[in-house]
Amino acid sequence: MPDSPEPVPERFARPLGTGPWIPLVALSAANIKILYRNRQVLVFNVLVPLLLIVIFGGLFQRGTLNVDIVAPPQYSRILIRALPKESFDVRYVTASEAHRRVLDNSAAFALVVVAGTRPLSVLVLENSSNVTENGALTAEAQAAVAGLNQALLGQAPAVQSVVQTVHSPGGISSDSLAKTNYIAFLAPGVLAYAVLAGGLSAGLRLVGDREQGTLRRIRATPTPIWVFLAASVVSQIVLVAIQIAVLLGVGHLLYGVGMGPSPWIVLLLLLIGSMCFLAAGFLVAAFSRREQAAVVMSNLVSLPQLFVAGVFYPLAGAPLWLQKLSTVMPLTYFSDGLRGLMAGGQTLAQVTPDILILLGVGAVVLLVAARYFRFEPSGQGA
Repeated sequence: MPDSPEPVPERFARPLGTGPWIPLVALSAANIKILYRNRQVLVFNVLVPLLLIVIFGGLFQRGTLNVDIVAPPQYSRILIRALPKESFDVRYVTASEAHRRVLDNSAAFALVVVAGTRPLSVLVLENSSNVTENGALTAEAQAAVAGLNQALLGQAPAVQSVVQTVHSPGGISSDSLAKTNYIAFLAPGVLAYAVLAGGLSAGLRLVGDREQGTLRRIRATPTPIWVFLAASVVSQIVLVAIQIAVLLGVGHLLYGVGMGPSPWIVLLLLLIGSMCFLAAGFLVAAFSRREQAAVVMSNLVSLPQLFVAGVFYPLAGAPLWLQKLSTVMPLTYFSDGLRGLMAGGQTLAQVTPDILILLGVGAVVLLVAARYFRFEPSGQGA
């Protein structure tokens, strides 16, 4: 008696049309449904990164910040009283030192009373690259100037404040950002790691499809294999969109985390990083015969990068050997690029090296994965 034909998976049971776009839409929708039903994927790719942001953000909330004052004693005493002691540590410095300290982000802002002006002027110096903090800090500085103005009511001259920004050509360094606003340092790194984990999980799903014989049966249909792979890309983009919405949404509500002044460049970098780590997921699938082996290999790829690529701490303070090791890890460049755009005031030109490295790594990894990937389950075929 001849063997009965193997059952066709539900997502391929109905004709998908003659052109490639109809199968692509159908397969993408099916993959998204599978992603939704797989609670484990959602937990590890969305909830775990979210917990990292909430827990570490709560543990390392911004403490007291340095504020520099350049003013005669009769004015400086009033300004100090107007600044909340629980939020700011005030220092007396020279005008040149105040400018330097704001430039390298050693001081959150500086208040410089310009002597001999009528009306009396107070310069509020702030770093233009500190995109996540300047709004709140400017309000605090203006409140202090208002306190000085109130104290001098009835005395000439009145007081006017002038906000003056200083520009860091390279933006704020990761080391400086971690010291002054840890959550702004942490959130981009955790988002980068979440994208890495999502790309590797796509590789796990691919191994599962191969073990169940799904890939072999796809090859027996008119549906091109690239359509199946493109559907994986689409579902990965949907997963990244969910990660962005949840992580940045909660981060913004709790800690004021945002995408910075260049959200479209941030989205572009997230897309490039997603494709790079999706290629890494394909590579894991290429060298894993079983799903259990793919899980182990994914952990070997992701965990070292989580702790070595500067997700939780700035690499500037790490041992030299660790800094050198981090340079071979794609997550280092992905998290640095996101951090520079979202919190460091950097431009597209400044993160272009990170983008090029991710594109290069992704292309090489994809070529290797394509060379060694097999569509047959373990023990069947080549």
